[in-house]
Amino acid sequence: MQELSPPRLHSLEIHLWEFPLATSESTFANCRELLSEEERIRADKFRFEKHARNYIFAHASLRSILSGYTRIAARDLRFVDSKQGKPRLAQSATDFRFNMSHASNWALVGVTRGREIGVDIEAIRQDVEFDKLAERFFSQQEREALRSFSPEHKARAFFRCWTCKEAFLKAQGVGLSRNLDSFDVDLSSGPACLLATRPDPNEAERWRLFEIEGPPGYAAAAAVEGSLSALALFRCDSN
Repeated sequence: MQELSPPRLHSLEIHLWEFPLATSESTFANCRELLSEEERIRADKFRFEKHARNYIFAHASLRSILSGYTRIAARDLRFVDSKQGKPRLAQSATDFRFNMSHASNWALVGVTRGREIGVDIEAIRQDVEFDKLAERFFSQQEREALRSFSPEHKARAFFRCWTCKEAFLKAQGVGLSRNLDSFDVDLSSGPACLLATRPDPNEAERWRLFEIEGPPGYAAAAAVEGSLSALALFRCDSN
């Protein structure tokens, strides 16, 4: 696994890391050694080898990225989960926060200092019943916006909205315990943004939601607590 030396991360900045999950055997061979015993047990429970390999490589890569920021050896990093299952670093001496998402053949990691972040990446698929899923999970404003897209653009619009909503929920650490229709993502013009939140209308002012340039065929988004002065996107070669 390649050692990373990320640039300094300031409190109002976000660093995002995109990397493919396919890797050479020589790189993959050392990945399992970086994982905790709990992570190795979880990897062994996957039914399909590809899913196990993706899990192992994604989590080893996450450890390598966080090691570059914290200066703690990747295998020595320890994680604890919130009540809703959002992981964070157990080492109390660091204020780095992170979130990871992976889908199909790509992964995305977001890193901040002292504030919450959530990220999501999804492969854009055509074999999805967009209107039915939107009726179940999207707000009224989002459903109306989705209906305005032509059939050839609806898939991308749906996954743009979905990744934004997932990133916001993951940043808050609440998962699906919060209803997806309790906030609106604006897809009507330009980049997506957080339009409104319920029941607290002021909540939207405390968060920043934005789309990320993903690899071809993917949609990606991030949500962060507080203000934002700069965003840096790094693409890693997994080989």
